Amino acid sequence: MHEGPFTVFVEEAHEDSADLLFLPEATAADWATVFSYAEVRRVGAGLALVQAGEHDRALYLLTEGTVGVRLPRDEGAFKQIEAPSVLGELSFFDGYPRSATLEAVTDVEVVRIDLAAFDRLHEHEPAIANLMLRDLARILALRLRLASAVIADLRGS
Repeated sequence: MHEGPFTVFVEEAHEDSADLLFLPEATAADWATVFSYAEVRRVGAGLALVQAGEHDRALYLLTEGTVGVRLPRDEGAFKQIEAPSVLGELSFFDGYPRSATLEAVTDVEVVRIDLAAFDRLHEHEPAIANLMLRDLARILALRLRLASAVIADLRGS
């Protein structure tokens, strides 16, 4: 059984930042409940977990391994993300196509939660689902603040 917390990847921050932990107060029972609505996938090294441009609104919890992040038209990954991490939260919320390709650098294991699974989780365990949504929103707000700070630094503000 996998236990949290999971770190949300933020390009401009260290992945081990305590501010980026996803559901840091969740118990092993909470994680077991979340995972019972999810699908475990294993992806071999060198293969893509998700492709840029793909329509996939699932949220991924990287439980084992390392993935590389590659932007469209780039030859190689500009960043690597190690487990435990949360991936795909932007498309999960906004429904837009994936903005980057995630390639397995090592063999990886992810726990995939698509919208239908999340809806079932919300129906049967609303407190956990609401906690997930609030925490993802908190992390997205942090990412926006970090991105704003990077833009301000680039502009010399």
